Amino acid sequence: GPGADGFNVNSPPGGRGAAAWKNKVRGRGKPKVFSDRSGSDQVARRRGGKAARAAQRRADAEANKAVAVDLLEVPPEGMTMDEICEQLATTQAEIIKVLFMKGIAIQMGQTLDRETVIVVAEARGVEWMEEEEEGEWENDARKMTSFYEEEDEEDLVSRPPVVTIMGHVDHGKTSLLDFIRKSKVAAGEAGGITQGIGAYQVETLIGEDTKTITFLDTPGHEAFSAMRARGARVTDVAIIVVAADDGVRPQTKEAVAHAQAAGVPIIIAINKMDKESSNPERVKEELAGLGVVCEAWGGDTAMIEVSAKTGMGIDKLLETIALTAEVEELVANPDRTARGTVVEAYLDKQRGAMATLLVQTGTLRMGDVVLVGANYGKVRAITDAAGKPAEEAGPSTPVLIMGLDGVPIAGEEFDVCETENEARGIAETRAASERNARIMEGSTVSLSNLSAAKGDNDGVQMMNLIVKTDVSGSVEAVKSALLALPQDRVILRFLLAAAGEVNESDIDLAAASAGIVLAFNANVSEKVTERAKQQRVELREFDVIYGLVDEVRAAMEGKLSGVMDEVFVGRAECKAVFGGGNSKVAGCLVVEGTLESKKNLRVTRKGKEVYKGKMGSLRRVKDVVKKVENGLECGVGADPEWGEWKAGDILECFDVVPRVQTLESASTELGTKVSEIKAVEAKIKAAAEAAAGGAVVKQMELTGKQKWAAGAKANNPGGFGGR
Repeated sequence: GPGADGFNVNSPPGGRGAAAWKNKVRGRGKPKVFSDRSGSDQVARRRGGKAARAAQRRADAEANKAVAVDLLEVPPEGMTMDEICEQLATTQAEIIKVLFMKGIAIQMGQTLDRETVIVVAEARGVEWMEEEEEGEWENDARKMTSFYEEEDEEDLVSRPPVVTIMGHVDHGKTSLLDFIRKSKVAAGEAGGITQGIGAYQVETLIGEDTKTITFLDTPGHEAFSAMRARGARVTDVAIIVVAADDGVRPQTKEAVAHAQAAGVPIIIAINKMDKESSNPERVKEELAGLGVVCEAWGGDTAMIEVSAKTGMGIDKLLETIALTAEVEELVANPDRTARGTVVEAYLDKQRGAMATLLVQTGTLRMGDVVLVGANYGKVRAITDAAGKPAEEAGPSTPVLIMGLDGVPIAGEEFDVCETENEARGIAETRAASERNARIMEGSTVSLSNLSAAKGDNDGVQMMNLIVKTDVSGSVEAVKSALLALPQDRVILRFLLAAAGEVNESDIDLAAASAGIVLAFNANVSEKVTERAKQQRVELREFDVIYGLVDEVRAAMEGKLSGVMDEVFVGRAECKAVFGGGNSKVAGCLVVEGTLESKKNLRVTRKGKEVYKGKMGSLRRVKDVVKKVENGLECGVGADPEWGEWKAGDILECFDVVPRVQTLESASTELGTKVSEIKAVEAKIKAAAEAAAGGAVVKQMELTGKQKWAAGAKANNPGGFGGR
């Protein structure tokens, strides 16, 4: 009990705790700790419970076990390891193991190219097929989103048509739009080339009614394919401008393909009719070859002869646009929140991120919270196509807005959110996904690269790039032009590709990653230039896209080592062997070309190489000579000395000359290596299958003999000896 010294004063009576004391007071005795069962019964019960729980866990795991697909569709761009694991019901560790056994070392989280995915699928015993590959332009030009919903039906009103002007470079697209707008926008473009996309709205008198038409002008350069596709995707009517004196050109064909993929009506404007060399009939014939037949020839495509210089046919062109729009019955709901597409975006020093938006449904107002890709912000200023401030913009209206927290990617669709918090949450999620995609970019594992580069000098090298452009549309143009270069030996990795001027953080990033900074029509301050010199970072400025591509190509080829090419000199046949030991000499007859001293020498016997070295002594009768012509006999000694000559050996004399590799030649040689490796692997696989097939046949024969013996024994239980 409690003592006088203060210890155990607060202890409950009973010594071991209040529960023991209460049980004792209430006459219940000591609390039961053990069951009435015996110890062995309890152990058996616990073991039985564990076994049951383990069995249940196994059953649950089996029920939830991922099942591999019966047929794997392999896209042309390859698959990430996560996607492969999901499709094949396997783990990344298992994939790494499979490829390691093939001599390919990879890391977790990488992207595998098409051929490598096929190797993994075959190793897992899953059949595969190639996913149908759409053309890049077809995918980009297809209209991805419908901006009209069922609840809009009652509030739909007619809207102006969105017209995209497309065509080959220098066929007069901007001049045609310039005449329509009655302002000289074309004069400010470098070399008469539209390097960005412009959005304008004009009002024109059709009959007695005033009609509003929204025009988009797209570049004609082949490098700006994605920008033309974007123009086709947001358009209602496509005007394809073809020069009457030049006819159908490559970008004309592409423009037709974009418009057809977008599923929009096409109007052909045959421009430059004021020139003496114009030939509209030739243009119509060439377009008919593309499946675009004019109405006069029984087709359904309007072809208008125009001149952007004199104004000939412009009124008829506008009238045709208005009639086509009426037939299409273009409508939208202006009373809902705005949705649409980013036409262009850039970074302004004073005002921040600026974006040209095409509102496609609803009305965009000052103060709206706009979400586009991984960027968001409250609209702080709206400027219309004429450069005047506006409070709102309805359907089919192009406007320039200010207030986004970053420069969005041209071609992305925008929405209006209710609150900034909602927009911020979605933008942050998208930004995290984009960061992961950038990390993965350039780290695709290629079976071709890894298999063929084993043991060679170049291997697969990486070139890090930081690209800054004037507008965001130019970013995709520059990237697509650079990615078109062969990248089997040198892979381009874009650490950053964005619109805006080059800043010091770009230089720091390049310095940390041994990268190159490329500025395309982007501002570079003296401070940044000085920082690049201090950090020893290569900073290049360009205003023509082809100059940029050529510079990057030269840098990529500079990473390739030179190759040594064999140049054939002559061939001879060994007729007899003279001398003894290693000092033996081959008596030869030159059968092709010449033999020259100090050149390289290869000796083959029955098609196999038995010696490789240099031409040593070369004698004609008893004289030492430098060269022996075709049809003459001579004595040849090897350097270093070689005494294994035999009559019938073939001597090949050749020279070795250095050659600078191009990206194309490196790619071709790599393809040859890959083909050789695949041929060897196919032989090994065929041999293994043949061996396996032979084993199966043998087993079947053995099983057949056993069955025959068993049947014979059953028919004659006493055996043959019992007769």
